[in-house]
Amino acid sequence: MARFGFGSATNSSAYSAPNPATEAFRVLRSNLAVTLPEVDDPIVVVTSALPREGKTSTCVSLAQSLAAAGSRVALVDLDLRDPSSHTMLGAHNNAGVSDVLLERKSVEDCLQYVEFGVTASARPTGMCFLSAGHSADTPTELLSTPRIRRLLERLAGVTDIVLIDAPPVLAVADTLVIGRLASGAILVVEARRTPVPAVKKAKDMLTRNQTRLLGVVLNKFKPTAAGQTYSSAAGMSGSWD
Repeated sequence: MARFGFGSATNSSAYSAPNPATEAFRVLRSNLAVTLPEVDDPIVVVTSALPREGKTSTCVSLAQSLAAAGSRVALVDLDLRDPSSHTMLGAHNNAGVSDVLLERKSVEDCLQYVEFGVTASARPTGMCFLSAGHSADTPTELLSTPRIRRLLERLAGVTDIVLIDAPPVLAVADTLVIGRLASGAILVVEARRTPVPAVKKAKDMLTRNQTRLLGVVLNKFKPTAAGQTYSSAAGMSGSWD
């Protein structure tokens, strides 16, 4: 099996899912496994209809949950206009996707390994992380080049799953370009904030783009208001195929 060398390693203490959310992300992880059993090298987009709905924190927390379960995970930040995954992971954004696509750097130079600590079994956990990199003048066009497909397929070939932190669907066309390269997409919706028409429009745009909608994550949900407990306390629910 091919191996990557890593430009740097980071011990991530900057971000971790709140304890009440842990079980909800386990459920999300399980739903994802059931939804993609036939895909050998899954590439999953995590996006939202609008900005600031929590798609980045959802993507990072899902990656943590998958890694804790023993999966080899690569998280790729393709939100080239407003990247933030590196901040949540305590990683750097000195070089990343844009630098690879513009052939300024190799994947090995840009790929980071982020450690999360140890699991209950005393096994260290972590994941591969590729940040967005330097700002690009034309992100949509850059993401439309054949090099992005080769990059994602290469990462998918040496990991169990690739998670993509993608831009909001209604804001720019980037996610529609990315979606064509993925096994499917998870749509993050902020409870009581995101208008229903915006959610429907984002869903329709993804499906018309031939991007499989794997499910919907309800973020920032207050379970006490609905009299719910356990996994719903994390503010998440799912609607799956």
